[in-house]
Amino acid sequence: MAKIFISRTPYRISLGGGGTDLPFYSNAYGGQLITAAIDQYITVSVSPRFLDDRILIQTTDVQFCDYLDEINNDLIRETLRYFKIKNGIQISTFTSLPTGIGLGSSSTVIVGLIKALIQMLNIEYTQTQLAEVAYHIEREILGFPGGVQDQYIAAIGGIQMIHSNIGTDVKCMPLEVNKTNLTKLEDHLVLIYTGKERFSTNIIKSQEVADQSTIVGVYDEIKDIGKRSIEHLVNADIENLGQLMDRHWEIKRKLSKKISNSKFDDLYLKFKKIGSPGGKIVGAGGGGFFMMAVPSDPILFREKVHKMGYSTLKWKFEFNGSFLIGDQIGI
Repeated sequence: MAKIFISRTPYRISLGGGGTDLPFYSNAYGGQLITAAIDQYITVSVSPRFLDDRILIQTTDVQFCDYLDEINNDLIRETLRYFKIKNGIQISTFTSLPTGIGLGSSSTVIVGLIKALIQMLNIEYTQTQLAEVAYHIEREILGFPGGVQDQYIAAIGGIQMIHSNIGTDVKCMPLEVNKTNLTKLEDHLVLIYTGKERFSTNIIKSQEVADQSTIVGVYDEIKDIGKRSIEHLVNADIENLGQLMDRHWEIKRKLSKKISNSKFDDLYLKFKKIGSPGGKIVGAGGGGFFMMAVPSDPILFREKVHKMGYSTLKWKFEFNGSFLIGDQIGI
């Protein structure tokens, strides 16, 4: 009986200090941020092929090939190479959300793929080891720019305070929030889809070539805002959290002209006017989601957003991290 190994891995939202885990900052000054997994997922299925040695990859594209080096998808190709799988396998990925939306999709894919592969290969990893291997493949082997938060939160789940210390030392500590306040955060932090996909690579690289004295000063303040956000998250103080997010948005735009533009600036001001003290773009910027803090009436706020022609995403925190759907499915 053939076995299919299926994982579900959550997307993430950054809640404070985002970007301070980028190596050009964290390696010199240490990064600190708060990030959370949410109940939107990428599903990955992996199965050996028993009647031939071909490779079948099914993502947004479908590819049949005979050799590892022929695989077009960089993440899948190099993950298979890392685990010394050369052929005789099929891999499928599925998500109900677009890619390039600021929720850490590439890291979510690679964490989910590793989770399914190690089950197939009967390898045991801790959640931290899962994140470490994903980071190694994505950032060090492939050289994709970015920090550590995406791999770690996808693997571990929950709400995590992540310390990216000087060097490669990463420590995660769960942020304890009571159930009532968790529900309030889920209801009053409204995710609004801008309708624009973006790719973080160019945005991150544009910061690396900018004036570094300015960049460091901005990230110092972003890190401080993240630290100050902890109390407001624990207490579900939406008003003060929104004010900090507003300051974060204001200074983050100094990092790169690619983070925002006049359209997004105007859109952000419109969202503030209909009932929010502030918010921010989730992820590197340039598109994806706005997360707006709405202290009073989030239902009315969503209705106003929908009348403006934009969609909102209902979400909840996901505390499992990457997990398997059953141990295995036989066919």
